[in-house]
Amino acid sequence: MPALPPLYALQAFLAAADCGSFTGAATRLNLTQGAVSRQVQLLEEYYGCPLFVRVARGLTLTAEGQQLLAPVRQALETLAQASARVRRGSDVLRVQFPPTMAVRWFLPRLPALQAALPGLEIRVATHWTDAPDFSDTDADAIVAHGKGGWPNVVEVPLMREHLVPLCSPQIAASLREPRDLAGATLLHANASRHEWLTWLRGAGVPDLQGAREQLFDTVDMCVQSAERGLGVAIADAALFTDLIASDKVVKPFEIEVDSGNGYFLTYPPERRGQRSIRLFEEWVVPALRW
Repeated sequence: MPALPPLYALQAFLAAADCGSFTGAATRLNLTQGAVSRQVQLLEEYYGCPLFVRVARGLTLTAEGQQLLAPVRQALETLAQASARVRRGSDVLRVQFPPTMAVRWFLPRLPALQAALPGLEIRVATHWTDAPDFSDTDADAIVAHGKGGWPNVVEVPLMREHLVPLCSPQIAASLREPRDLAGATLLHANASRHEWLTWLRGAGVPDLQGAREQLFDTVDMCVQSAERGLGVAIADAALFTDLIASDKVVKPFEIEVDSGNGYFLTYPPERRGQRSIRLFEEWVVPALRW
């Protein structure tokens, strides 16, 4: 590839041609008049001919300057457009969250993220996954739930899952010890009942019998139903701090059980250097504190 003149010199030439003076070009480029004059002089030395003629009211282009003007303008505009596209691409991050985490934890904190990183645009998708798979998604990063150890991804621990029952204050008044749950309706977010079984074992009542059951699609639906007095949900209290703080739901027992699972930020190894992922990781890790 043949050598090209310095970019700064081309910018100074274009600004001087547009403004008709070194003074105007200096104002546009936020430089001194002398700096613009030196850049143009450097360009004239590169081409071996004058590009401007000084006239009474400023500058006018020579024939060689006229010949150079259109290609320089087009080249700089093309470079500016390409740079804008690349910069927008690097500052857009598509993140896939588990539905409840997106609604209950992330969205209330999105304004704080936007204030901390005003140049980063987050595009949120929701999908529950316990095995992050980037082969059929356009997500740059996936927040996955599980024990970790997935192949072919970078995984950053975000938050361990601690399960606790949640219900309305009215139902909580009838629950003095875990065995009292036998007379309640247990709300489940999956058919395996894994979360409730894990908590009941940890609370010392693995053989609880008699409780009614209701199945929902998401943890968020379980907790909303618990708020309305339909039963007792099981969830990670860290995702529902707003409801707990407002006493819309309460913890009938202070027994929290580590489920053995957690939430991880995952992404393909080849995206390790992606600026938008790095910025998001630097914000989200301290916010969750594994």
